[in-house]
Amino acid sequence: MQDYSAIAIAAVFALVGVILLAGRNLSRPLFWVCALAGAITGPIAREGTQMAWEWLGPVGALANNPAGSTVYLLITAAIGELVKATAPLAVVSFIPTNAVAAIAYGAAAGAGFGFMATQQVLALAMKLVGSTFITPLSTVVAIIGWFFPVLAHTATTAYVARAGVRGGLGLAFLFAWVVQFALGLALRLPVIAGVALGTVVTAIIALGLFAFLWVTRNRAMSGSPAQP
Repeated sequence: MQDYSAIAIAAVFALVGVILLAGRNLSRPLFWVCALAGAITGPIAREGTQMAWEWLGPVGALANNPAGSTVYLLITAAIGELVKATAPLAVVSFIPTNAVAAIAYGAAAGAGFGFMATQQVLALAMKLVGSTFITPLSTVVAIIGWFFPVLAHTATTAYVARAGVRGGLGLAFLFAWVVQFALGLALRLPVIAGVALGTVVTAIIALGLFAFLWVTRNRAMSGSPAQP
């Protein structure tokens, strides 16, 4: 039952952000193709990261170096953003698409990716419910906190997909890579006075980028003809 609950919660987290960015594009089959592709690329990114680390880890003894974990985060962020952006970028490359639809397709892929990653973490967190050192309140706070990484995945991939239409794809990918790397570093921040600084930083970054895309999408909708 807890596993199903984790899946349901992760699905809600994914839908909240993507519905706001997708709008009427929710009814497009390509939107759901991108969402499914994003979910599928979650395990692919995990395996790709492991393969890359097995190759790079022994180089300069990175695996045993304090800097190794930072390099691992860089690899994780790069591969994750690359694979989850593949489907929406393919769509906008081969099918005439405006910026609004591109944002929707990217958001779908990012949300699918975030869903797959988050539901596993939530399942682990919910297994701790009832433990003597875990309170119901702390569990709820921890679960809600995982909404923001999903929102960040949704936003960064939407940002990259938008660049596939408007131009500047290389810079957009670099930006998304840096954002995801920063979010990985944020997870290492300590808890001070009961406040998880990592969650606060993640929320600020995710909400800021999401707000930018929301405003950009609305401006594009008001200034562009409807996509057939």
